[in-house]
Amino acid sequence: MPQRIHATLNDVRREVESHKGDLIKLQAHKSKKKLYRKIGRIEGIYPSIFTVRVENPRSHVSERLSFSYSDVLTRAVRIALIKDEEEEAEKAMTA
Repeated sequence: MPQRIHATLNDVRREVESHKGDLIKLQAHKSKKKLYRKIGRIEGIYPSIFTVRVENPRSHVSERLSFSYSDVLTRAVRIALIKDEEEEAEKAMTA
């Protein structure tokens, strides 16, 4: 059986859903030339979007960002899981 090369929105949704609650690194285009990077947890899974809770270490205020699965599919938003060791290092840095 040939391997599937192209992901679908449902594939992306299932993958994001399987990591609900996990700590991620997020990279997204804010505008044409601006890029921002955040660290947060996948919080909510909805039919067309998912939400990420992001903590601001300087102000200790959290914000909820939302992204569509098509953003991930088109790579306008990139997410990467943070392993347990990295999570501990992040906690140590913000403490």
